Amino acid sequence: MVQDMHGTIANPFKIRGEGYTAAPIVYDLIRYGFRQAGNLAGFANLAADPDQELRDNLDLRSVVNGVFGQLLHTQDSDYALPMTMLPQAPSLERDTLILFVHGLCLNEGCWNNPAARAFSDWAGPKLDAQTRTLRYNTGLHISENGRALADLLAGIALPSRVILIGHSMGGLVSRSALHQGRERGDAWVDRISHLACLGAPHQGAVLERVGNQANRLLGVTPYSRPLMRLGNLRSDGIRDLRFGYVLEKQWRDRPLDEARPSGKVPLDPHVKQLFLAGSLSDEGADNPLGDWLVRVDSALAERLYPDADNLTRRLFHRMGHMAMLEDPRTYDSLREWLTAP
Repeated sequence: MVQDMHGTIANPFKIRGEGYTAAPIVYDLIRYGFRQAGNLAGFANLAADPDQELRDNLDLRSVVNGVFGQLLHTQDSDYALPMTMLPQAPSLERDTLILFVHGLCLNEGCWNNPAARAFSDWAGPKLDAQTRTLRYNTGLHISENGRALADLLAGIALPSRVILIGHSMGGLVSRSALHQGRERGDAWVDRISHLACLGAPHQGAVLERVGNQANRLLGVTPYSRPLMRLGNLRSDGIRDLRFGYVLEKQWRDRPLDEARPSGKVPLDPHVKQLFLAGSLSDEGADNPLGDWLVRVDSALAERLYPDADNLTRRLFHRMGHMAMLEDPRTYDSLREWLTAP
């Protein structure tokens, strides 16, 4: 990127030909130097502790996967997080499995809070349920993670009832898995009774749309065009959040900087669904604000599914996007919804 900018500034009229870049030999030497410095640092680390295992900070690794996950996956990097159900596959000793699915740049640790643990303790005897969490690479397309989740659930023994609870992107991944499993005729989808989406951007996330527009503006001049590379490095998962895409057909063969959404995906008619939205506004506000990251109308999918019979919508005021993971009101709402006749 620096090389291209140097070439544009030094030769704005491109008198040496289209796509001229500055001093290729110099920049190749710089690249080589950085690469070898990285190799030496890796060897020094290994020499200091030959028996070391991966001691990656999971939170940092989750963030890197969320931002650059498709690159790690394409390069077959060990740093890419595989999809895993934790702490292990469900047993058949209980009738219900509750699977928590985290959002972008997060991991299963987001469910490790008093309110979520109290909900799991309640669900055990009340619903005869066991709880599990999902870990996955949030930088991949939501449709890819949805297909992987569908494959995972199709490949293990499940109890008679399964409940999916997803936060943010996790809600879209859960919807994607259910839709793809239903299309494939998988038997496990008939075990899904409830699907809850907590702050999921069904109609897209404003920040990604704003970021996409800003990145497009960088292409207006040749001096700023190389900077588009930085913006285009963001993951496929983040791009999918622009319009809440859950299926491959929604993004396949469409431009990366698309400004208008494609067709919607229908709700599963056989599964009870809950869409929960948070708002920073006080109760009674005429046009309540979103939760910092997702607008209220997007989290409630008011435009997409105005008259869905099997959909319950809930709005909580003074609740931020991340705070809903730890807010007791979230889990009180889940309890009420799951035990409703």
